[in-house]
Amino acid sequence: MKIKILSLMFTLLVLTAVTASAQDSDEFKPGGKMYGLFFTNFHTTYEGGSNSSAFEVTRSYLGFEYRFSEEISTRILYDGTTNVIDGKTLYSGYLRNAFIQYKKGSFILQGGLIGMEQVSAMEKIWSYRFISKPPIDYSGMVQVADLGVSTKFNAVEWLSVDISVTQGRGVKNLVADGTYKLSAGFTMTPATHMIIRGFYDMMGSSGSMQRTASITAAYTGPRLTAGAEYFRQDNNKMTVGNDYSGVSFFTSIPLAEKVNLFARYDRISSTIPEGETDPWNITKDGSYLFAGIAFSPARNIRISPNFIGYIPSDSESDMRSTIGLNVEARF
Repeated sequence: MKIKILSLMFTLLVLTAVTASAQDSDEFKPGGKMYGLFFTNFHTTYEGGSNSSAFEVTRSYLGFEYRFSEEISTRILYDGTTNVIDGKTLYSGYLRNAFIQYKKGSFILQGGLIGMEQVSAMEKIWSYRFISKPPIDYSGMVQVADLGVSTKFNAVEWLSVDISVTQGRGVKNLVADGTYKLSAGFTMTPATHMIIRGFYDMMGSSGSMQRTASITAAYTGPRLTAGAEYFRQDNNKMTVGNDYSGVSFFTSIPLAEKVNLFARYDRISSTIPEGETDPWNITKDGSYLFAGIAFSPARNIRISPNFIGYIPSDSESDMRSTIGLNVEARF
């Protein structure tokens, strides 16, 4: 009898300990993690009868995220990048993100050095950022990050809304000058695999106000991704008459498991200011073509042999063609 009682007591103690352990594991514990990303490539560029080859690390991120509670967290991200100045490739780094975030369900509130939702949304739709930035980004119409506050929430199940107020100068020009940018966007999913994204921002006084607008429609199904975007900016950098616009068409088709064929065509053009004879952005106006194959040999790694072409609008400039092998790795 004593043995049975002791066995029963031992069983109860074990069950109590297991239950207590399970309850403890369900409780939130503050903690953080590091994360990173880098893009590297080898490419050969042909232009005007000459060619040049180079290895590059075009971008490297190293960040840390810490959660104080289930709703409150913070993130710091350092960005190492390259700039070509007078034909020389120079490496530099800067703080890209440093913000605190509150998240409850679909509601997100961020404050500090924050990323811009428009760029993030277009990168997700395009999904080949390690080959090329979205056109609204590389054209200079929208900053990737800025100082300010932003919020994002689901108005209804199929409609997400994002609003931000920032300094409007971007992470490389954080000097306060009393000017603010108001940005607003929405993302609709009216049907399965269908995305419609709209965006608008404005900055400056009424006479020279800079205004940016974009509308995107895309289908992101398992057998095909295809879409188009129209984007425009009036009074670039609050200079009256410096207007420009563009269109982008993109697609991606799976060829096999973890292997995709992709292509994108962009066309950007700027206006001719009063009293001038050439468009104000003539050195960047023209057609851009991106095409290649991307495959993933392991989780979080993508490799892509690809072609990038630029046909300038300026008749006196030469076409530029680049053949490259790009790699993306993240952790």
